[in-house]
Amino acid sequence: MNGQPPGLAGLIATFVGQAVSYFGVVGLVWLLVWKVFAARLAARKVPVPRPSDRAQLVHEVKYSLVTLGFGTLGVVIVTWMSEHGYARLSSNLSDFSLPQIGLTFVGLLLLNDVWFYGWHRLLHTPWAFKHIHSVHHRSVEVSPFSSYSFHPIEGFILGGWIYPVALVVPIYLPMLAALQVVGLSNNVMAHLGYELFPKWLVRVPGLRWINSATFHSMHHTRVNGNYGLMLRVWDRLLGTEVPGYDEVFVTRGEKRQPELEASSSQLSPGTTS
Repeated sequence: MNGQPPGLAGLIATFVGQAVSYFGVVGLVWLLVWKVFAARLAARKVPVPRPSDRAQLVHEVKYSLVTLGFGTLGVVIVTWMSEHGYARLSSNLSDFSLPQIGLTFVGLLLLNDVWFYGWHRLLHTPWAFKHIHSVHHRSVEVSPFSSYSFHPIEGFILGGWIYPVALVVPIYLPMLAALQVVGLSNNVMAHLGYELFPKWLVRVPGLRWINSATFHSMHHTRVNGNYGLMLRVWDRLLGTEVPGYDEVFVTRGEKRQPELEASSSQLSPGTTS
């Protein structure tokens, strides 16, 4: 490390690498779930009041590229912080104990989820929804391509937890990469549009608190409620879970839920519940 910010070629390489990795993953998942195995998975399709179209896909790809661009900026910021002694990042395993890595991994997963829930609720206040978060809610029927379709301000905010954390928490870089993989996997799952989890999941005390494609799809169809991305627990504790989630999770594509059909008239964008 020489303390100098990466040049233009380095920035372009970082952006291209992120874009190829992201679209490679979401494109493959979309191809398998929405095309190759769509007939077999028809009973697992989460019901929605309005199907997606080509214009939505173009919108999602465009804003995903913007989000990835700000992700590149994030890499530059964290690299600068590390090289100037403001961040405690290391790729040397001997600098950490295995329990320390494990506890940090779990702790940052939980922190990220709380950060997401809190900011997500703020993004549903009237001004923020209208000017920022409505970009993401253009997707009513979500697909893997919806995962990173954010306004640039939202994309920067949702990934912004790393800056204060890096100032005070020693972070093993391969662990940080693993966190990003888990985060992307969960985001794609939440926007899958198909429920791959078994129906009995909601009857198991520990597992029932895991988020699902149904849970987040209901957020997109009802607009408000179900703000968590990885866990349901924050919505349950703070009274923001959309009523009827368990029923919709179990019935899936067997019948179209009335609350999904009437969602547009029941709740207005930009209000909190």
